Amino acid sequence: MLSLSLIFSACILGTRAAKSNPYLVAYPSFLNVLPEPFDRPTFLTNLFYQTTLPSNAPPQYGAAYDTLHNASFISFDPRFATDVIGSATGPVEKVAVIEDGSQEMPMYLKDEGVIFWSGNDLTQFRTIDVKTYEVKNYTTSVPVPNAAAGTIHKGQMYLGNFGDTTVHGGIWLLDYKTGNATMILNNQLGLSIGADDMTADDRGGIFFTDTASRVPRTNRTMQSPAALYYLRLSTMSLIAVDPTLIGPNGVVLSPDGKELYVNDNGDTYNPPNNINAQVLTAGKLGSTVYVNSAGPRTIYAYTLSPTTGLPISRRTVAVAEAGFLDGMKVSSSGLIFAAVYGGVDVYDPDGTRLGRINIPDASPNGKPVEKHVVNIVFEGNNLWCFAYGGVYRVQGLLVKGDPRLG
Repeated sequence: MLSLSLIFSACILGTRAAKSNPYLVAYPSFLNVLPEPFDRPTFLTNLFYQTTLPSNAPPQYGAAYDTLHNASFISFDPRFATDVIGSATGPVEKVAVIEDGSQEMPMYLKDEGVIFWSGNDLTQFRTIDVKTYEVKNYTTSVPVPNAAAGTIHKGQMYLGNFGDTTVHGGIWLLDYKTGNATMILNNQLGLSIGADDMTADDRGGIFFTDTASRVPRTNRTMQSPAALYYLRLSTMSLIAVDPTLIGPNGVVLSPDGKELYVNDNGDTYNPPNNINAQVLTAGKLGSTVYVNSAGPRTIYAYTLSPTTGLPISRRTVAVAEAGFLDGMKVSSSGLIFAAVYGGVDVYDPDGTRLGRINIPDASPNGKPVEKHVVNIVFEGNNLWCFAYGGVYRVQGLLVKGDPRLG
């Protein structure tokens, strides 16, 4: 067993390793062995620094957890400090308070100087000025109900939605300057579909995910299976790329276009038959999210065929340690940024968790659900995080986003 002096020294060394940035804390290696008995009572709303320890645990353990809880950035690998968080990177800052509920599809419109997203639990499009932080409502020519997905392809904005009781979900083309929204797909041979997230490739196609989480928003049964789809825009051919996924959500291409990253959160709509299932009531609609500790909360990487651009193999990249995964983006250097409960996790494509952009106070009114980060977007080397209760920004990262995404 480590002596108290060694434990204390390890904590100090971990802190010194992160002194290049005052907001960055290294995860101390001594936390890899915790005093018994310890417990994380819920993997859904308790984060790793909220693990309960025995009353007689050495004080350095509790002190380390407090330090991690209050840090803007947590390093698990030295590359987080050298490749992502520079000495001049500013802290996580809350720049806007927004309503409860999902905040989706953020897209940076450089020429307009704004980020466009679907807010107010997917009932109102919004923009936020990247310099003044002014939030404005944005109205489309026709309603696009429950719009959750969006991407930019060759200067055009594509939206994806779940639909509602009167309009089916599908894929839309949006002219931002005029507000004109045109539906280009709303079915698969007469079967209802929806889009939870999407990303465009360089071949003229869009990968998107459809999932059962749209059911409570639309009162429509799932007809086409929850799956990863590919829409070839030149022919409007729709391909079910992987219907074996249970609850696909975020999707993004690697910068070189050779891999596609997709996360799967299991069936968050139907109650899982598992004693470790936990429940979260999310959004203004009071929709219930079921998260199964024994089910997938996984990021997969698909290797894409150089000939067709479609997946030819799949491997596991990472598994979320708390809550469930949501939107993802990639840096131009190839790192994966994944929105999770409590912040944004940063991964090397080989699966190494490099660090976390930590948002411990994402709830302005004490609701645990609001600590969930829904989606993220790069604005140059600044990262914007859209959580259930606010918009956050980190300035001055050492990486920039994939230029194809805005």
